[in-house]
Amino acid sequence: MFDDLRDFLAHLEDLGQLKLVKDEVSVKHEIAAGMRKTSDIEGPALLFENVKNYPDWRVLGGLFATRKLVALGLGVPQDELLERYMTLEDKRIPPEIVATGPCKEIKWTGEQIDLTKLPIVTHASKDCGPYVTIGMQIGKDPDTGIRNLSVHRMLVLGKDRLSLWAPADHHLGRMILKAEENGKGLAVATAVGVEPSIVVASQARVPYGIDEFHVAGGLRGGAVKLVKCETIDVEVPAMAEVIIEGVTIPGERVPDGPYGEYPGCYSDAKQAPVLQVTAITMRKQPIWQTALTGMPVTENHTLIEYGNAAVVHREVKKIVPEVKGVNMTPGGTFRHHVVVAIKKRAENEGRNVILALLSMGIGLKQVIVVDDDIDPFDPMQVDWAMATRFQADKDLIVIPRIACSTLDPSCPEARVTAGMGIDATAPLKEHWRFEKVEIPGVDQVKYI
Repeated sequence: MFDDLRDFLAHLEDLGQLKLVKDEVSVKHEIAAGMRKTSDIEGPALLFENVKNYPDWRVLGGLFATRKLVALGLGVPQDELLERYMTLEDKRIPPEIVATGPCKEIKWTGEQIDLTKLPIVTHASKDCGPYVTIGMQIGKDPDTGIRNLSVHRMLVLGKDRLSLWAPADHHLGRMILKAEENGKGLAVATAVGVEPSIVVASQARVPYGIDEFHVAGGLRGGAVKLVKCETIDVEVPAMAEVIIEGVTIPGERVPDGPYGEYPGCYSDAKQAPVLQVTAITMRKQPIWQTALTGMPVTENHTLIEYGNAAVVHREVKKIVPEVKGVNMTPGGTFRHHVVVAIKKRAENEGRNVILALLSMGIGLKQVIVVDDDIDPFDPMQVDWAMATRFQADKDLIVIPRIACSTLDPSCPEARVTAGMGIDATAPLKEHWRFEKVEIPGVDQVKYI
């Protein structure tokens, strides 16, 4: 696998999947505009080499703008990504602690700390300021000391302060609250610019108490090298481009937002914890990485797609062993809508699948279940199954008021949604009546 981000970028350049941008660009909107366009045209990743007011920096964007780029990052064929992802996610390799690494080539402490000297990007038109969007936050549970790896947006509040939008129902948010119960802040490091397996591992939906660096080791096929921070008791990727060290301020909250979020809408201002920065370290000639979210599809969506699909696939398999496909749909933000194809062996198995998925609390609000003769990735086939195998009075399930983690603006209140299930599977009795009309000999036609 790749030693670091630079190794992966060299690989992408060899494949024609990385564009070196020589034009001068601003960190306010102009970099994000390029990322929006490359997401819309299916790549490539963009490395901006002429950033206005930041002559010593390069800025990377759109690194995971397409499924192909995610697959290249994990070294797996795109059509096998979900299957291989689930296999590799379960194969965990613990990290290796090393004495030092390139992330410590430059160190800022005390009065040297200045977040305004980092090329932090302002993305959408109504965003309230520049955000760190794809920093890997590393914290430790105050009781067990077990690490957690996650991604949460951070708004620049000043030279040495950042917001840290980590809701209470997320693992890092839970750690912050546990520390505050003892009157303490939580030490949190943010690693920017790491190799792909670490980013993908941060999105794995593993139980609380599982160190995602172990997952990253399985994804990359070898231990992630970690080094101790300068000012806090946290370990970080030794090959990262930039490390921001800090401690949350107990009880302090600041408004964070508006911000263009993954549903494609703006979130309003929310009360977020505050991180007091205690050190910034980096590599020589550093690369700052930013990521875009907003209207699907962006790299925010491609990164969460397979983590969500994997957890859905495992849940369905508990009910129906023969799972033929799971499609977290793009229009559903790869999070809210899913189509599941199953080999039904008993009546009402589709209903059981719907109820199980809606009760998971991961943000699903629409579940469509189809038979194994329907391609869940083909909207026409799914629509046909609904037209011919679904009756609203008996095959529609509506569940009000489900607890969830979501930024869906249609929700009536925070962390609450409603769920809808559509059982578009054919009844087993008189199944022939629901089969697709087939014309024999189509494969033998040679004159077209």
